[in-house]
Amino acid sequence: MAFCKFSTEYVAKSYTVIDNLFFSRYLPNTPPKHATIYLYGLYVCAQNDNMSLDRFAESMGYSPEEIIESFEYWQEQGVVRIVNTEPFEVQYLPIRNIGSSNRKYSKDKFTNFNIEAQNILSGRMITPNEYEEYYTLMEGYTLPDGRKISSEALLMIMRYCAQNKGNNVGYRYILTVARDWAAAGCVTLEQVEKRLEEYSKSGTAVASILKALGSSKKTSLDEHQYYIKWQELGFQDDCILSVAKALKKSGKANFEKLDRKLQKYAELRLFSVKEIEDYEKNLDKIYTLARDINRTLGLYYEDVSNQIETYVNPWLSLGYEGATLLHIAQDCYLKGKRTLSALNDEISALFNRGIVSAKSYEQFTKNQESVKADIEKMLKSLGIVRNVTSFDMEFWNRWTISWAFNTEIIDYAVALTKARGGNLSYVNTILADWHSQNIYTLEQAKLASDNYKVTKSKNTTKINSRTYTKEEDESVFDKFNTMDI
Repeated sequence: MAFCKFSTEYVAKSYTVIDNLFFSRYLPNTPPKHATIYLYGLYVCAQNDNMSLDRFAESMGYSPEEIIESFEYWQEQGVVRIVNTEPFEVQYLPIRNIGSSNRKYSKDKFTNFNIEAQNILSGRMITPNEYEEYYTLMEGYTLPDGRKISSEALLMIMRYCAQNKGNNVGYRYILTVARDWAAAGCVTLEQVEKRLEEYSKSGTAVASILKALGSSKKTSLDEHQYYIKWQELGFQDDCILSVAKALKKSGKANFEKLDRKLQKYAELRLFSVKEIEDYEKNLDKIYTLARDINRTLGLYYEDVSNQIETYVNPWLSLGYEGATLLHIAQDCYLKGKRTLSALNDEISALFNRGIVSAKSYEQFTKNQESVKADIEKMLKSLGIVRNVTSFDMEFWNRWTISWAFNTEIIDYAVALTKARGGNLSYVNTILADWHSQNIYTLEQAKLASDNYKVTKSKNTTKINSRTYTKEEDESVFDKFNTMDI
């Protein structure tokens, strides 16, 4: 019997894939703390868990600073990329694209590169280990199409980093920039030059943003990359400058904080000056709305910031007004759906059906009440005294939506059922038989009822009918799942 094996529960639920190269290439020489943090991060990626740095650190029993330090270590190894510092965000890279950190490369092959690199970084001496890192990047980092970063491209990147950070710039910074650019497809000298031209053209805009933030320093590579990122998100210069000036008034102005602000606005689909100004003016109202929604559901949170970001703002961005959200929350409370997650599911279902405005939701609730009243009338006719249940709604939606029977036909089936002492299932059997025979008018139904051959046994009453396919059943349940009572 195997010493180690997966439980059936583990196999049935999920798994985390770990490249065997991690064990053969990295694990033997990796400090235990870094190894466990890497593996736990891989697990979080596999679970698609939107986990924050603080929660990650708490789960591991380390400080956030230790987690960052560990991922910086792994970034040096080339298996992860730190794509954002605030909030902290890490991207795992395929290990197979990275060359072995233990491999020794021929110095003769890189003689010219070594000379050029040392001339560029004249403020310090390049160590053999640092050279190995550069060789590994050039030889081991491969794009999906098979291309590798050329020595000329890497030297150009080093030169630009030195211009911005000084000729003693650290190799970790150079490698981070080079990997980022390579991942974006910049692996040749021409491609790097083109990217630098884009930075040159954006110089005036970046300088203006720095000025709006209250800084007079020289523009840097990091700030140019931020600017290009914001453009790709969809922000225009006037909007970026407006947010920068507003941030300066708060006394907390730098590119990192500006980036967090713009990312937040992008998530809210706010890309113009007016949209953002309107949002900020209404922020107090949004906090009040969040507290009112919580109170309606019977919930209490001292700080509703997280609830606003996770739920309220996305709902508002879909077009829902505060009063409509409160109305939906009240209905959810009455149905026993008393969590924000359940309310979110309800709103998602409504949005998928195009029910957003107050008027459309009011009409929807009226229709629901009408359906409920019809079912109550049917139950009363059958002598059934109880509340309407989800199973009743399943039957009703099958009859009216999937089979397209009108209430007149249903009432006649109910009358036949009552006369024969049947229940709700008996009504369904009659209607199923009519549906199989394409009987959809009252006249046809009355004619067909004369031909029923009912066979009674001790416990059951059988009617000639057909069996319905799984697809027909599922079509009804799909429609039913979008409705509630």
